[in-house]
Amino acid sequence: MRDILFIERDPYAPIRHCYTISKILYQGKSPFQEIQVVESPEFGRMLILDGVVQLDEKYEFLYHEYLAHVPLHAHPEPKNVLIIGGGDGGTLREVLKHDVVERAILVDIDKEVIEVSKKFFPTLSVGFGDSRAIVVNEDGYKYIQDYENEFDVIIVDSTDPVGFAHVLITEDFFRYVYKALKNDGIFVAQTESIHYHLDMVRTTQQRLRKVFPIVDLYTSIIPIYAGYWWTFSIASKKYPVRSPIREVKVQTKIYDADMHEYAFLPEKFYDKLVNGDYKY
Repeated sequence: MRDILFIERDPYAPIRHCYTISKILYQGKSPFQEIQVVESPEFGRMLILDGVVQLDEKYEFLYHEYLAHVPLHAHPEPKNVLIIGGGDGGTLREVLKHDVVERAILVDIDKEVIEVSKKFFPTLSVGFGDSRAIVVNEDGYKYIQDYENEFDVIIVDSTDPVGFAHVLITEDFFRYVYKALKNDGIFVAQTESIHYHLDMVRTTQQRLRKVFPIVDLYTSIIPIYAGYWWTFSIASKKYPVRSPIREVKVQTKIYDADMHEYAFLPEKFYDKLVNGDYKY
């Protein structure tokens, strides 16, 4: 079979990634989005939602390890964790590597993404079989409004926070998150590229600062995401987040105590970025 050329149709980036794929494994449409699974000679299996690559088997750890382990290691005892989005299961897998976690609730509005991941991405979806995992197919924005002083860590693992997911970076949402967290809780969300989405990164940081006393930004280089230099906005009610507060014992490919600290922007550059002094 001849290779197929797939051109990503990302409406929120000024470039288009082009991939050679050898096979289309799945193609369907849920009530919320188009879903595809393809096989790439270079990246392995890839999950595509609405024409945008969400993950690949080869490099997914560069996203999921940073999203999960930085907030969990910044908290002394993260027993109860809420994940909003993350239907592929990668973040859930990393969260459940922590023995201290007693309950991990994953709230994803699209049940079909979860089922597709279970079938085509067994190395990501392994956490769905863990007795500590609870899966809820609801709107995460509405779900979180029912809770107060409930969670130690809340993680937003969403698609691009625009379109139907744009509410996940609003000040109202951050106030619901603050209320749902315990008095020493920590929140984190993926917040796109420093280069291609700088205004959104800056706006998200400023909104978080209106709600949380401790707000920061860390990054990872992710080869399949447009802009590559990807950001994670983190906010804490009590604990500093730039260094692990617990010993790193989980098995990972790249994350460790040194990489935790290295992921954070230098403070002077961070201040320039958030205050609007970093321009290009």
